[in-house]
Amino acid sequence: MIDEYVDGVKGQLNAFVSDLLAREPHVPELNCLYEVFRSASRGGKCLRGALVRLGCETASGCQADDRILPVAAAFEVFQTGILAHDDVIDRSALRRGRDSVWKAAAKTGDGDQHYGVSQAICLGDVAIVTADRLIAQSGYPAEAKLLALSMFHEAVLNTLDGEMLDVLFSWEGLADPRRYDEESALLIARLKTAWYTVAGPLRVGAALAGASAPLLSAMRDFGVALGVAFQIRDDVLGVTADDSATGKSGTDVDEGKVTLLIAHALAHASEDDRAFLEAKYGHPPISPDERRRVVEIFGSTGAFEASERCGKGYHDEALSVIPRITAAVGVRGRGEQTAALLRELCALMWA
Repeated sequence: MIDEYVDGVKGQLNAFVSDLLAREPHVPELNCLYEVFRSASRGGKCLRGALVRLGCETASGCQADDRILPVAAAFEVFQTGILAHDDVIDRSALRRGRDSVWKAAAKTGDGDQHYGVSQAICLGDVAIVTADRLIAQSGYPAEAKLLALSMFHEAVLNTLDGEMLDVLFSWEGLADPRRYDEESALLIARLKTAWYTVAGPLRVGAALAGASAPLLSAMRDFGVALGVAFQIRDDVLGVTADDSATGKSGTDVDEGKVTLLIAHALAHASEDDRAFLEAKYGHPPISPDERRRVVEIFGSTGAFEASERCGKGYHDEALSVIPRITAAVGVRGRGEQTAALLRELCALMWA
């Protein structure tokens, strides 16, 4: 049911975003760069946009009208922008199996990498402003839009804080491996991923439908827990899958990402294995054999199992919040249908 729900919204959102971006740029000299951004916006799952609609329909108890489309699109446009920035930070040349924004932009400037990076930063900035404008210019009452914008800004700022902490803690970890700890990994997951992936979209959609404070609070708790579980699962994929599966170039091993995996492995590895991790994790170039040994150490120390237990705990925490959401909706809600969609969402994001 959740798959059909997301797919139904995806078709509408893709058409809306494509039409929106076709009206840009403001000056013809930027056509090729905006085409890079349009291309980057294609191929996503549109999960965040679907959750905006789900939040609105949960709070209102009825199907959302077309006013929700620009608000849902705002999260998809923001995601494209923040991923453009993320790929610059991670030096990743691939995204969704295609050239990342900076790589594609470089090709419009005779392959100049600095030019591509510069334009990717600018396009990411344009995306964030465009997302803000989409909400501000939507057809909802001014008071509802003001609350929705406040919650959108909260999600954006938490995401940016999480991104900066990811960079800071990874950088500090190269000098002091003690920075690779569980608390740091979970903080990054909460801020960088959970707010703009689940909590933010649900709350923005619900705010536009006049959601109560208890409902918004329950959606926050549900979204943060599920978003952390999702990130923990993604971190496992980030060290075990190849580029064809992740759609990105490089792995968390090369980038020295702060995750539960490295935190657990460093705490439980033998002296020799710990020395190897400290010498190689986040210190490219790393050979395929060295990368495999890192993964083997994760396995031998029980890091995968520990991450699975922690992630499952957050998944179960999200499930436990669903009754609070349905109770907060009250007589306006669609009760069991909403609960069923949220349970399936948990299963989808923990799969």
